[in-house]
Amino acid sequence: MKTMRMRIIMYASIVLLLLILTGIWIVNRSIIRIQLPHGALLHVLPADKDNQVRGAVILCPGGGYRYLQLWTEGYLWFPFFHRQGYTVAMLEYRFPHQYPEREQIMLDDGTDGMLVMRQHAQEWNFDKDNVGMMGFSAGGHLASYFMVSDKASVRPDFGILFYPVVSMKKELTHKRTHDSLLGEDASKKKEEQFSNELHISEHTPPAYIVMITGDTVVNPQNTKLFYDGMRAKNRPATLQVYHEDSHGWGLQPFFTFHSQVMEDLKNWLDSRQQVKRNEE
Repeated sequence: MKTMRMRIIMYASIVLLLLILTGIWIVNRSIIRIQLPHGALLHVLPADKDNQVRGAVILCPGGGYRYLQLWTEGYLWFPFFHRQGYTVAMLEYRFPHQYPEREQIMLDDGTDGMLVMRQHAQEWNFDKDNVGMMGFSAGGHLASYFMVSDKASVRPDFGILFYPVVSMKKELTHKRTHDSLLGEDASKKKEEQFSNELHISEHTPPAYIVMITGDTVVNPQNTKLFYDGMRAKNRPATLQVYHEDSHGWGLQPFFTFHSQVMEDLKNWLDSRQQVKRNEE
């Protein structure tokens, strides 16, 4: 019991220290905060001007469409992407269940985020044709929805999904995410409309997808279905599997594969950037 208590105290101390250090790091840089047309907020850290122009990443934190993990799935990622030369932004989207139009809230906030980012590409020092969305859990549903969009103006150029909710089918979905977005009594037609694995096409951008085999919150079949759908349409997709029984760890330092997660993602970003250079 004493050992467990000491371990909890140690983990809590590490997290607190990381939050403090990240907070100091952010304060010493110019974070731009913009209220988007429909009310969501976009927090942006532009890439350094002296860096080679790369791309941008919009972070979509999770929280079941009812709250947002703004630190572990948001701000803590800013230093990682900034070091890679990316402009990084976090979409602080609104919660659908607080509005009568529900799913339209998600559509409006995601659309606003993508359009505003691309409009500021030159000012924020990134390639407007290299804008990705990175979503965690329910934020992964938001990101994957735009990945399968048939509208090029709001579709990201690449997607990164961490333990995502993808499907709204009752046998697969995360209930709180489903109910927050569509309501408890959503029709089957509405559920299929927002089951993103059903809408992958030849236009869906390259994806990096993280699956946690023992996910205790979101059925990992969500991840597998999206990956299988990408392969079925001959779309570029990488499935990174970690054998763990947790969920929502974001960039928490005590996650078993913390260092490996960052290394694997960096390698994928580098390889994708090389492919992009070869195509130019």
